[in-house]
Amino acid sequence: MSARARRRGPAPAAALVALALGACGPYAEVAQKLDVTARVAGDTWIAASGAEVRVLLVGTSSSDGSTPFAFTSMQMPISAGTSASTLQGTWAETGSEGRATLRVEREYTLPDERTTSLLSRRGAWRTDERRTLQLTVIRDGGRLVLAGDAALAGTYAAFGAALARLGTATARDAACAFQIANLGIRSSEIRIIGFGGPGMTQYQRAETYVGTVAGNLRVSQSGFTHNTTTILYSAFEDLGGARVDGPQVTDANSGGDGHMSGVLTFVLQPRSPDGSAATPVTGSIDYGGAGNPADAVQISNGSASGGVYVVSIEGGGSARVSPETPPSPSVAECLGLP
Repeated sequence: MSARARRRGPAPAAALVALALGACGPYAEVAQKLDVTARVAGDTWIAASGAEVRVLLVGTSSSDGSTPFAFTSMQMPISAGTSASTLQGTWAETGSEGRATLRVEREYTLPDERTTSLLSRRGAWRTDERRTLQLTVIRDGGRLVLAGDAALAGTYAAFGAALARLGTATARDAACAFQIANLGIRSSEIRIIGFGGPGMTQYQRAETYVGTVAGNLRVSQSGFTHNTTTILYSAFEDLGGARVDGPQVTDANSGGDGHMSGVLTFVLQPRSPDGSAATPVTGSIDYGGAGNPADAVQISNGSASGGVYVVSIEGGGSARVSPETPPSPSVAECLGLP
């Protein structure tokens, strides 16, 4: 999961007043409706290329042949993640030649602002737009092959079937469980408007976002010169088959320096070849050092700067994952992605 933007402290009071009065530049959409996500009930597909992980959700077709879709691209050169984006809209396949038309209705962007000063960051934002993408689609057993648009192209594996590769007994198994559960957490952060920048101060009044598949999260913040930000996940799923529950808490000063706490539980639900549910992988992610404050995830200038995610899974596996180093193993290695 990303240990970044929600850990960033709010702007000092004077800066907050200036932002509220100016309403200019990247803060012009401060009155924008926050949660507009449409649920996608259907299939989850996953692909990886280098440090990029792509997740595609396609719903079941309606009477007119269209269905909701959500596509997320996450750059994961480090376990905390860097930049990411999400497209939402409708998907329609026509004819027998594997052609699909995607009508994009909104796009979310979470930039990599680790080298940008805290008060100059934009954080996550959404543009409500209308544009069309054309794809060719080939379904090959448990794989989905997309071509026609470089941003989405690739060979995707069925997410539930890929989860069947996960184990539960070793440190590697626990590290893999973290990397997979973290994808759903990271995906959620992209849609939290203002996430990663001073716009997080708007959550002094708590807001709720729905999961793309199920559940919800609630974002709240208290304090100004020193603040506590809490993201509370409730049966939250942004990837079908990866559920998280519990609080993620960050205490930081106005410069974005502080630490994390809180424990999330996760359930990863593999699918057997016949599509039935197999034995789930369950566990927890402790951001507060699992009883050792020195191991808590540390935040400097709004970005993860030390500490570890302490991961435990039922079956005996445990791991200590640094937010600052490349995922080891990678998502592709954990799931055996093509």
